[in-house]
This record gives sequence, C-alpha cells and structure tokens, in this order.
Amino acid sequence: MSTFRVGTANSYDSTIARLQQRQAELAEQQDKLSSGKRVRTISDDPAAAALAEREQARMQRVQADQRALEASRRNLELAESTLGTVTDLYQRAKELIVRGGNGALNLSDRQALAEELDGIRERILALANTKDTLGRPLFMGLGVENPQTQPFADATGPLYGSLDDRVVRAYGIPGSVPPTETSLPSGLDGRVIFGYSYDGTTYAQGNDSIWETLDRAIYALRDGTLPPGGLSAELGQANTNLSTRLDALMAARAQLGDWLNRADSMKAAMRSREDYHIEQASALTDSDAVEAISRFQTQQLGYQAALSSYAQVQRLSLFQYLA
Repeated sequence: MSTFRVGTANSYDSTIARLQQRQAELAEQQDKLSSGKRVRTISDDPAAAALAEREQARMQRVQADQRALEASRRNLELAESTLGTVTDLYQRAKELIVRGGNGALNLSDRQALAEELDGIRERILALANTKDTLGRPLFMGLGVENPQTQPFADATGPLYGSLDDRVVRAYGIPGSVPPTETSLPSGLDGRVIFGYSYDGTTYAQGNDSIWETLDRAIYALRDGTLPPGGLSAELGQANTNLSTRLDALMAARAQLGDWLNRADSMKAAMRSREDYHIEQASALTDSDAVEAISRFQTQQLGYQAALSSYAQVQRLSLFQYLA
C-alpha cells in the first residue's frame, strides 16, 4: 500500500513537472515567433550573440560617421550659400567702383557711391563671421585665437599700410582640416578667401584684402582733393584687387562644390555599409519563419500531450484521495 502511494505521488509530480516544462517551452517559442528573433539572449547561442554584437558595434560606428558627415554637409551648404551672397556683393562693389570713375559725377554723387560701398564692406565683414549651428565660425580655419570670438574684426590705426584709419584684422588660425574617407571639413580658411598674403609661414593683411580693397575705393571716392588721374588710378587698382578676390572666392566655392559632391558619394557608401552590418546581424539572430512555426506547433503538441497526461493522473483514485 505504501509503494502504491509513492508511485501515485511520483506520477503526479512528474506530470506537473512535464506540464510546467512544456508550458515554459511553448511560451519561449511563442516569444521567438512573435519577435522574429532566434537569439534574444546570449544563452540562446553564445557564438551568434557575440558575432551579432560585433556587427552592432560596427553599425553604430557607421551611424556615428553618418551623423558627423551630415553635420559637416550642413555647414558646407551654409558656407556655400554665404559665399554666394558674398559673390553678389563683390559684383555690386565692382559696378559701383566702375561707376565711380565716371568723370561726369560730382563729389556728392561719389559720396553716395562711397556710402553704398561702406555698407557692402560691413555686410561682407558680418558674412565672414557667419557661425554654424554649434556657434563656431565657418571661416575660422583651424580655430580662433584667444581671446577673440570671431575670425575677423575691425581695428583702428594705420596698420599694415592701410590707406585710412581702419583695418580688419584676422584672428582665425591658418589652415583647414583635410577631408578623409569618412569625414569632410566643417569650414574653410577665411584668410585665403578674403585676402591675406601668405609668405609660407604666416598670413599678413595687405592692401589686396577685400576690406582694404573696398576701403581704398571708399577713401578715393570721398577724397575731393584727388585729381581725375589720381582717382582713376585708385579706383582702377581697387577694381583689379577686387577681381583677384573674386577669383579666390570662386575657387573656394568650387572647392565647396567638390566636397558636397563627395559628401553624396560618402553618404551612399556609408548607407551600404550600414545595410550590410544590419543584414549580417539579422542573419545571425533572426529566426526562420517556417522553422519557427514548425517548432511552435511541435511545442504546442507536446503541451497538449502533457495536459492529457495530467488528466490521466487526476483520474487515479489514490491521487484523488491524496488531493
């Protein structure tokens, strides 16, 4: 009688254990089927989980490069747009300088031209100090000398051979960050664009900078003592210098255009790399839909069999007595 009791209790325990096991396996398979993932934790497949983690890390690096590239692209687009506006101002300045050489104009007419040129000068100075979305100057080169907060600023005094009492000093650090396979510069060296002579070691302001060029024309137009020949010579030199600055400006815009085209190619390449790593990680962790459904149905049959076994045990008279 004792032996029969033990056998009945053992059958009950075994049946409950199998039922719980089948239920857990069915729930796990159902989770895998609904998530579409074969490997959800490292214990499911340690090797595949480790390889998928590596692919995930590579994908995140590519995504970081994409974000950096997009930020650089926005800055380059802003720089190109800014230089486009500067180009229009250069062209307008050339028109005014040429008009100022007309001998039929009186001093009052030339004063009006000088006032407009002075406004153009100030607008170009403001555009040269344009900042990106992070508040960094676009044309600072490799940085800005402390304690200055902008690459170009007005100064007073007869500096660098200026014709009047004002001059624009450059505080940006010469040079620019070179492009790489995964990154582009976020800005340009404004010293080259706006006209600072370079002796191989340092940059220095000269009479051919855009601001000294405009100051030369403004000074000449406002000076009523200049003879016609002197006025013509000063405006002619200003026009020549402005043409030089326009060439440098167009070269900078061409460089920006090349970098923006390169950004498109880099973006496509990065997208392909990102897709590749996603596919690799998916191949390592995703489940096969047909196989997952088949396993789920198998687990479901096993669970139903465990339920049937439990029903058989319940019908044992001694089990009923013990319950």
